Amino acid sequence: MLKKGFILLLLAIAAMFAVACEDNPRSEGMAVFAVSDINGDGSPILAPSASAVEMTFRWRPYFDTNASIVEAAPHGDYIIDQYRVVWSAVTAGATLPPAREESTSILVPVYALVKSGIIVATPTEAASNGAGTDLNANIQFTAHELGTTKKATFAITVTVHF
Repeated sequence: MLKKGFILLLLAIAAMFAVACEDNPRSEGMAVFAVSDINGDGSPILAPSASAVEMTFRWRPYFDTNASIVEAAPHGDYIIDQYRVVWSAVTAGATLPPAREESTSILVPVYALVKSGIIVATPTEAASNGAGTDLNANIQFTAHELGTTKKATFAITVTVHF
């Protein structure tokens, strides 16, 4: 009986190890990023205006669920270096603009709320579809921690109304 219990314990530990090592494709790096507000008031993104969309960014260290770490080494500020916009259709028959990459330099200190403008739709992209068309903008951000070579990526999807 003791031998059977020992084998079951080893199997349980092995199963927990396999679950703990599972990759999360939505986030990479030692930071959890979020976009907590779009357009300042949550209003929809309208492509015909084709201007920068205000977003509020924040980050925290991945393992600090109690928000106890303050800005100090090794958990410094992050800079969002670039973002990539890939379009997907919501409205049937929509014309998908090609993917686009933009460079940026948005400083995001730990636990701070930082507002910055992101160009979701360029004037050319805004003119690519008629009124009443909806597309999803899948935006992949890439950031790095100041003073280190640590990188982090995160993504959001927003609906754009043409």
